Amino acid sequence: MTIDQVAEMLGVQPGLLQPFAVADPFHDGLPLEGFLCQKTDHRYGAIVITRVGEEPCPQLIHATPKLRYPFDRDGRFRFPPIARAHVYEKLDGTNVLAYRYRDAAGVERTTFKLRLHPVLRNGTFGGFLDLWRELLERHPEAAALPARNGCSISFELYGGRNPHLIAYDEPLALAVLFGVEPATARLIAPFELELGDVPAAPLVAELVAGEDPVARFEKLRGELEARNVRISEEQLSGTEGAVWCVTEPSGIVSLWKCKPESIEEIHWATGINKQAVLATCWNALETVDELSFETVRPLLLEEYEPDDVDAFQPHVEECIAAVRAELAFRARVVAAYEAVRAQGLSFPADKAAVMRLLATRFTKGEMRRVYGALAAAAG
Repeated sequence: MTIDQVAEMLGVQPGLLQPFAVADPFHDGLPLEGFLCQKTDHRYGAIVITRVGEEPCPQLIHATPKLRYPFDRDGRFRFPPIARAHVYEKLDGTNVLAYRYRDAAGVERTTFKLRLHPVLRNGTFGGFLDLWRELLERHPEAAALPARNGCSISFELYGGRNPHLIAYDEPLALAVLFGVEPATARLIAPFELELGDVPAAPLVAELVAGEDPVARFEKLRGELEARNVRISEEQLSGTEGAVWCVTEPSGIVSLWKCKPESIEEIHWATGINKQAVLATCWNALETVDELSFETVRPLLLEEYEPDDVDAFQPHVEECIAAVRAELAFRARVVAAYEAVRAQGLSFPADKAAVMRLLATRFTKGEMRRVYGALAAAAG
Protein backbone atom coordinates (compact mmCIF):
# COMPACT_ATOMS: atom_id res chain seq x y z
CA MET A 1 0.00 0.00 0.00
CA THR A 2 1.13 3.55 -0.72
CA ILE A 3 0.97 6.40 1.75
CA ASP A 4 -1.92 7.92 -0.22
CA GLN A 5 -3.90 4.67 0.02
CA VAL A 6 -3.30 4.50 3.77
CA ALA A 7 -4.30 8.16 4.14
CA GLU A 8 -7.55 7.41 2.30
CA MET A 9 -8.20 4.37 4.50
CA LEU A 10 -7.81 6.46 7.66
CA GLY A 11 -9.39 9.62 6.28
CA VAL A 12 -6.39 11.83 7.06
CA GLN A 13 -3.85 13.88 5.16
CA PRO A 14 -0.65 12.03 4.17
CA GLY A 15 1.37 14.52 6.20
CA LEU A 16 -0.12 13.03 9.38
CA LEU A 17 1.30 9.59 8.61
CA GLN A 18 4.74 8.47 9.77
CA PRO A 19 6.26 5.49 7.88
CA PHE A 20 7.91 2.78 9.95
CA ALA A 21 10.03 -0.32 9.48
CA VAL A 22 10.63 -2.04 12.80
CA ALA A 23 11.39 -5.45 14.31
CA ASP A 24 8.88 -7.00 16.71
CA PRO A 25 10.90 -7.66 19.90
CA PHE A 26 8.33 -10.20 21.15
CA HIS A 27 8.52 -12.42 18.06
CA ASP A 28 12.19 -12.94 17.25
CA GLY A 29 12.56 -9.59 15.54
CA LEU A 30 9.90 -10.25 12.90
CA PRO A 31 9.97 -7.26 10.49
CA LEU A 32 6.90 -5.01 10.37
CA GLU A 33 6.36 -2.16 7.91
CA GLY A 34 3.59 0.39 7.63
CA PHE A 35 2.44 3.83 8.73
CA LEU A 36 1.57 5.40 12.10
CA CYS A 37 -1.15 8.07 12.35
CA GLN A 38 -0.56 11.27 14.33
CA LYS A 39 -4.08 12.72 14.00
CA THR A 40 -5.10 13.77 17.53
CA ASP A 41 -8.48 12.08 17.78
CA HIS A 42 -9.67 8.45 17.83
CA ARG A 43 -6.99 7.71 15.19
CA TYR A 44 -4.13 8.89 17.42
CA GLY A 45 -1.32 6.33 17.31
CA ALA A 46 -3.26 4.01 14.98
CA ILE A 47 -1.10 1.90 12.70
CA VAL A 48 -1.64 0.40 9.27
CA ILE A 49 0.71 -2.55 8.88
CA THR A 50 1.45 -3.06 5.19
CA ARG A 51 4.01 -5.89 5.38
CA VAL A 52 4.72 -8.65 7.89
CA GLY A 53 8.06 -10.29 7.25
CA GLU A 54 8.56 -10.35 3.50
CA GLU A 55 4.85 -10.54 2.59
CA PRO A 56 2.27 -7.81 1.99
CA CYS A 57 -0.42 -8.08 4.67
CA PRO A 58 -2.40 -4.82 5.03
CA GLN A 59 -4.30 -4.38 8.31
CA LEU A 60 -5.59 -1.46 10.37
CA ILE A 61 -5.10 -1.37 14.13
CA HIS A 62 -6.59 1.52 16.11
CA ALA A 63 -4.81 2.40 19.33
CA THR A 64 -5.30 4.47 22.49
CA PRO A 65 -7.28 7.58 21.48
CA LYS A 66 -6.55 11.15 22.49
CA LEU A 67 -8.66 12.05 25.53
CA ARG A 68 -10.63 15.29 25.68
CA TYR A 69 -12.18 17.44 28.38
CA PRO A 70 -16.00 17.31 28.60
CA PHE A 71 -16.24 21.08 28.17
CA ASP A 72 -15.15 23.70 25.65
CA ARG A 73 -12.91 26.74 26.13
CA ASP A 74 -15.89 28.77 27.32
CA GLY A 75 -16.59 26.26 30.08
CA ARG A 76 -19.72 24.78 28.48
CA PHE A 77 -20.04 21.08 29.33
CA ARG A 78 -20.74 18.62 26.54
CA PHE A 79 -21.20 15.30 28.24
CA PRO A 80 -23.09 12.83 26.03
CA PRO A 81 -26.28 11.18 27.35
CA ILE A 82 -25.30 8.95 30.26
CA ALA A 83 -26.74 5.53 31.00
CA ARG A 84 -23.93 4.99 33.51
CA ALA A 85 -20.41 6.22 34.06
CA HIS A 86 -17.43 4.65 35.76
CA VAL A 87 -14.71 7.06 36.85
CA TYR A 88 -11.16 5.71 37.08
CA GLU A 89 -7.97 7.26 38.38
CA LYS A 90 -5.89 8.79 35.58
CA LEU A 91 -2.50 7.19 36.05
CA ASP A 92 0.56 9.17 34.98
CA GLY A 93 2.92 6.87 33.13
CA THR A 94 3.59 5.39 29.71
CA ASN A 95 0.72 4.08 27.63
CA VAL A 96 1.27 0.57 26.27
CA LEU A 97 -1.17 -0.99 23.82
CA ALA A 98 -1.33 -4.78 23.55
CA TYR A 99 -2.54 -5.67 20.06
CA ARG A 100 -2.70 -8.62 17.68
CA TYR A 101 -1.65 -8.69 14.04
CA ARG A 102 -1.65 -11.47 11.46
CA ASP A 103 0.86 -12.56 8.86
CA ALA A 104 0.11 -13.55 5.27
CA ALA A 105 -0.60 -17.14 6.37
CA GLY A 106 -3.21 -15.94 8.87
CA VAL A 107 -1.09 -16.65 11.96
CA GLU A 108 -1.90 -14.13 14.71
CA ARG A 109 0.65 -12.72 17.15
CA THR A 110 0.33 -10.43 20.17
CA THR A 111 2.78 -7.59 20.64
CA PHE A 112 2.88 -4.18 22.33
CA LYS A 113 3.33 -0.59 21.20
CA LEU A 114 3.99 2.88 22.58
CA ARG A 115 1.59 5.70 21.70
CA LEU A 116 3.70 7.04 18.84
CA HIS A 117 5.79 3.98 18.02
CA PRO A 118 4.51 0.73 16.46
CA VAL A 119 6.28 -1.58 18.94
CA LEU A 120 7.80 -1.37 22.40
CA ARG A 121 11.42 -0.28 22.57
CA ASN A 122 14.00 1.02 24.99
CA GLY A 123 14.77 4.70 24.52
CA THR A 124 17.58 7.00 25.54
CA PHE A 125 15.58 8.15 28.55
CA GLY A 126 13.62 5.05 29.46
CA GLY A 127 13.92 1.29 29.25
CA PHE A 128 10.26 0.77 28.40
CA LEU A 129 10.79 -2.62 26.78
CA ASP A 130 12.80 -3.91 29.73
CA LEU A 131 10.31 -2.54 32.25
CA TRP A 132 7.40 -4.12 30.38
CA ARG A 133 9.13 -7.51 30.18
CA GLU A 134 9.60 -7.33 33.93
CA LEU A 135 5.91 -6.55 34.43
CA LEU A 136 4.88 -9.42 32.14
CA GLU A 137 6.86 -11.79 34.34
CA ARG A 138 4.84 -10.50 37.27
CA HIS A 139 1.52 -10.52 35.34
CA PRO A 140 1.84 -13.24 32.66
CA GLU A 141 -1.93 -13.11 32.01
CA ALA A 142 -1.54 -9.59 30.58
CA ALA A 143 -0.19 -10.90 27.27
CA ALA A 144 -3.23 -13.15 26.86
CA LEU A 145 -5.85 -10.42 27.33
CA PRO A 146 -6.17 -9.34 23.65
CA ALA A 147 -6.89 -12.90 22.50
CA ARG A 148 -9.17 -13.56 25.48
CA ASN A 149 -11.25 -10.42 24.91
CA GLY A 150 -11.07 -10.16 21.12
CA CYS A 151 -9.74 -6.60 21.21
CA SER A 152 -6.60 -4.58 21.86
CA ILE A 153 -5.94 -3.66 25.49
CA SER A 154 -4.72 -0.25 26.60
CA PHE A 155 -2.43 -0.34 29.67
CA GLU A 156 -0.57 2.22 31.73
CA LEU A 157 3.02 1.46 32.78
CA TYR A 158 3.71 3.65 35.79
CA GLY A 159 5.68 3.96 39.02
CA GLY A 160 8.81 5.54 40.43
CA ARG A 161 11.08 3.74 37.97
CA ASN A 162 9.21 5.33 35.06
CA PRO A 163 9.28 8.98 36.16
CA HIS A 164 6.60 11.44 35.05
CA LEU A 165 4.97 14.51 36.59
CA ILE A 166 3.29 12.48 39.37
CA ALA A 167 5.72 10.78 41.76
CA TYR A 168 4.58 7.31 42.86
CA ASP A 169 5.76 5.38 45.91
CA GLU A 170 5.27 2.13 44.02
CA PRO A 171 8.41 1.41 41.95
CA LEU A 172 6.73 -0.28 38.98
CA ALA A 173 3.18 -1.30 38.11
CA LEU A 174 0.74 -1.79 35.26
CA ALA A 175 -3.00 -1.29 35.02
CA VAL A 176 -5.60 -2.01 32.34
CA LEU A 177 -7.34 1.15 31.15
CA PHE A 178 -9.86 -0.14 28.55
CA GLY A 179 -10.21 -2.17 25.38
CA VAL A 180 -10.11 -0.97 21.76
CA GLU A 181 -11.60 -2.74 18.76
CA PRO A 182 -8.75 -2.67 16.23
CA ALA A 183 -10.80 -2.15 13.07
CA THR A 184 -13.48 0.27 14.34
CA ALA A 185 -11.84 2.09 17.31
CA ARG A 186 -14.89 1.19 19.46
CA LEU A 187 -13.99 1.41 23.13
CA ILE A 188 -14.74 -1.32 25.67
CA ALA A 189 -15.04 -0.29 29.32
CA PRO A 190 -12.70 -2.14 31.70
CA PHE A 191 -15.58 -3.68 33.70
CA GLU A 192 -16.70 -5.40 30.47
CA LEU A 193 -13.32 -7.07 29.99
CA GLU A 194 -12.26 -10.44 31.32
CA LEU A 195 -9.07 -9.51 33.16
CA GLY A 196 -8.40 -12.43 35.49
CA ASP A 197 -5.79 -11.30 38.01
CA VAL A 198 -4.49 -8.39 35.92
CA PRO A 199 -5.18 -5.10 37.76
CA ALA A 200 -7.27 -2.30 36.28
CA ALA A 201 -6.97 1.41 37.03
CA PRO A 202 -8.54 2.18 40.43
CA LEU A 203 -12.27 2.95 40.33
CA VAL A 204 -12.97 6.23 42.15
CA ALA A 205 -16.67 6.88 41.43
CA GLU A 206 -19.78 5.63 39.63
CA LEU A 207 -22.80 7.46 38.21
CA VAL A 208 -26.15 6.25 36.92
CA ALA A 209 -28.70 7.85 34.59
CA GLY A 210 -30.36 10.86 36.16
CA GLU A 211 -27.43 12.03 38.27
CA ASP A 212 -26.01 15.47 37.50
CA PRO A 213 -22.64 14.81 35.81
CA VAL A 214 -21.57 18.45 35.92
CA ALA A 215 -22.06 18.73 39.68
CA ARG A 216 -20.29 15.40 40.20
CA PHE A 217 -17.45 16.48 37.91
CA GLU A 218 -16.90 19.71 39.84
CA LYS A 219 -17.00 17.90 43.19
CA LEU A 220 -14.51 15.30 42.00
CA ARG A 221 -12.22 17.96 40.60
CA GLY A 222 -12.03 19.59 44.02
CA GLU A 223 -11.28 16.25 45.68
CA LEU A 224 -8.46 15.62 43.22
CA GLU A 225 -7.04 19.07 43.87
CA ALA A 226 -6.89 18.36 47.61
CA ARG A 227 -4.74 15.26 47.04
CA ASN A 228 -1.91 17.03 45.22
CA VAL A 229 1.23 18.25 46.99
CA ARG A 230 4.21 19.69 45.12
CA ILE A 231 7.43 17.91 46.14
CA SER A 232 9.76 19.62 43.64
CA GLU A 233 9.62 22.00 40.70
CA GLU A 234 9.21 19.02 38.37
CA GLN A 235 6.96 16.64 40.34
CA LEU A 236 3.79 16.36 42.39
CA SER A 237 2.66 13.77 44.89
CA GLY A 238 -0.97 12.83 44.36
CA THR A 239 -2.89 12.20 41.16
CA GLU A 240 -2.97 13.41 37.58
CA GLY A 241 -6.75 13.28 37.62
CA ALA A 242 -9.51 10.92 36.57
CA VAL A 243 -10.97 9.43 33.40
CA TRP A 244 -14.74 9.26 32.95
CA CYS A 245 -15.75 6.11 31.10
CA VAL A 246 -19.25 7.04 29.92
CA THR A 247 -21.66 4.43 28.59
CA GLU A 248 -24.43 6.04 26.54
CA PRO A 249 -27.96 4.58 26.26
CA SER A 250 -26.96 3.27 22.81
CA GLY A 251 -24.09 1.32 24.37
CA ILE A 252 -21.38 3.57 22.89
CA VAL A 253 -18.50 4.18 25.29
CA SER A 254 -16.62 7.49 25.37
CA LEU A 255 -13.75 8.71 27.54
CA TRP A 256 -13.37 12.15 29.14
CA LYS A 257 -10.55 13.45 31.29
CA CYS A 258 -10.92 15.33 34.57
CA LYS A 259 -7.90 17.08 36.05
CA PRO A 260 -7.49 18.93 39.36
CA GLU A 261 -9.15 22.32 39.39
CA SER A 262 -6.09 24.55 39.54
CA ILE A 263 -4.44 22.73 36.64
CA GLU A 264 -7.56 23.05 34.49
CA GLU A 265 -8.00 26.73 35.37
CA ILE A 266 -4.40 27.47 34.38
CA HIS A 267 -4.78 25.51 31.15
CA TRP A 268 -7.96 27.18 29.99
CA ALA A 269 -7.29 30.67 31.31
CA THR A 270 -3.73 31.17 30.10
CA GLY A 271 -3.27 28.55 27.45
CA ILE A 272 0.18 27.04 27.37
CA ASN A 273 1.83 27.00 30.81
CA LYS A 274 4.86 25.61 32.59
CA GLN A 275 3.11 22.68 34.27
CA ALA A 276 1.63 21.50 30.96
CA VAL A 277 5.03 21.79 29.29
CA LEU A 278 6.74 19.84 32.07
CA ALA A 279 4.22 17.03 31.68
CA THR A 280 4.77 17.06 27.92
CA CYS A 281 8.55 16.87 28.39
CA TRP A 282 8.19 13.77 30.55
CA ASN A 283 5.85 12.22 27.97
CA ALA A 284 8.26 13.06 25.15
CA LEU A 285 10.89 10.85 26.77
CA GLU A 286 8.86 7.83 25.63
CA THR A 287 9.57 8.32 21.95
CA VAL A 288 12.46 10.77 21.44
CA ASP A 289 16.19 10.14 21.73
CA GLU A 290 17.08 13.82 22.26
CA LEU A 291 15.02 16.17 24.43
CA SER A 292 14.93 19.58 22.71
CA PHE A 293 12.47 22.27 21.66
CA GLU A 294 12.30 20.67 18.21
CA THR A 295 11.31 17.26 19.62
CA VAL A 296 8.87 18.61 22.24
CA ARG A 297 7.18 21.14 19.92
CA PRO A 298 5.16 18.57 17.87
CA LEU A 299 3.62 17.19 21.07
CA LEU A 300 2.72 20.68 22.27
CA LEU A 301 1.07 21.41 18.92
CA GLU A 302 -1.46 18.68 19.73
CA GLU A 303 -2.95 21.04 22.34
CA TYR A 304 -1.81 24.57 21.49
CA GLU A 305 -1.54 26.94 18.54
CA PRO A 306 1.85 27.23 16.78
CA ASP A 307 2.24 30.93 17.58
CA ASP A 308 1.61 30.27 21.30
CA VAL A 309 4.13 27.41 21.38
CA ASP A 310 6.80 29.40 19.58
CA ALA A 311 6.27 32.46 21.78
CA PHE A 312 6.66 30.21 24.84
CA GLN A 313 9.93 28.71 23.57
CA PRO A 314 12.19 30.23 26.29
CA HIS A 315 9.95 28.67 28.97
CA VAL A 316 9.82 25.36 27.08
CA GLU A 317 13.61 25.29 27.09
CA GLU A 318 13.60 26.06 30.84
CA CYS A 319 11.30 23.06 31.37
CA ILE A 320 13.54 20.86 29.22
CA ALA A 321 16.55 21.95 31.30
CA ALA A 322 14.63 21.16 34.50
CA VAL A 323 13.73 17.66 33.32
CA ARG A 324 17.30 17.03 32.18
CA ALA A 325 18.55 18.21 35.58
CA GLU A 326 16.13 15.87 37.36
CA LEU A 327 17.29 12.94 35.22
CA ALA A 328 20.92 13.82 35.96
CA PHE A 329 20.16 14.06 39.68
CA ARG A 330 18.58 10.60 39.66
CA ALA A 331 21.58 9.20 37.80
CA ARG A 332 23.83 10.77 40.45
CA VAL A 333 21.78 9.11 43.20
CA VAL A 334 22.06 5.72 41.51
CA ALA A 335 25.83 6.12 41.10
CA ALA A 336 26.21 7.08 44.77
CA TYR A 337 24.09 4.13 45.82
CA GLU A 338 26.24 1.74 43.79
CA ALA A 339 29.27 2.95 45.79
CA VAL A 340 27.36 2.26 49.01
CA ARG A 341 26.37 -1.20 47.80
CA ALA A 342 30.04 -1.96 47.26
CA GLN A 343 30.39 -1.62 51.05
CA GLY A 344 27.87 -4.46 51.54
CA LEU A 345 24.81 -2.32 52.31
CA SER A 346 21.52 -2.36 50.42
CA PHE A 347 18.29 -0.42 50.28
CA PRO A 348 15.82 -0.98 51.87
CA ALA A 349 17.40 -3.73 54.03
CA ASP A 350 19.92 -1.25 55.49
CA LYS A 351 17.88 1.88 54.86
CA ALA A 352 19.13 3.99 57.77
CA ALA A 353 22.79 3.18 57.15
CA VAL A 354 22.46 3.82 53.41
CA MET A 355 20.79 7.19 54.00
CA ARG A 356 23.48 8.22 56.50
CA LEU A 357 26.21 7.51 53.98
CA LEU A 358 24.37 9.27 51.18
CA ALA A 359 23.84 12.30 53.42
CA THR A 360 27.60 12.94 53.11
CA ARG A 361 27.21 13.30 49.33
CA PHE A 362 24.04 15.39 49.12
CA THR A 363 22.75 18.50 50.84
CA LYS A 364 20.11 18.32 53.55
CA GLY A 365 17.61 19.90 51.18
CA GLU A 366 18.23 17.18 48.59
CA MET A 367 17.73 14.20 50.88
CA ARG A 368 13.97 13.87 50.37
CA ARG A 369 14.56 13.71 46.64
CA VAL A 370 17.42 11.26 47.22
CA TYR A 371 15.12 8.97 49.16
CA GLY A 372 12.46 9.07 46.43
CA ALA A 373 14.95 8.44 43.63
CA LEU A 374 16.63 5.68 45.60
CA ALA A 375 13.34 3.97 46.46
CA ALA A 376 12.41 4.00 42.77
CA ALA A 377 15.80 2.80 41.55
CA ALA A 378 16.09 0.05 44.14
CA GLY A 379 12.52 -1.12 43.55
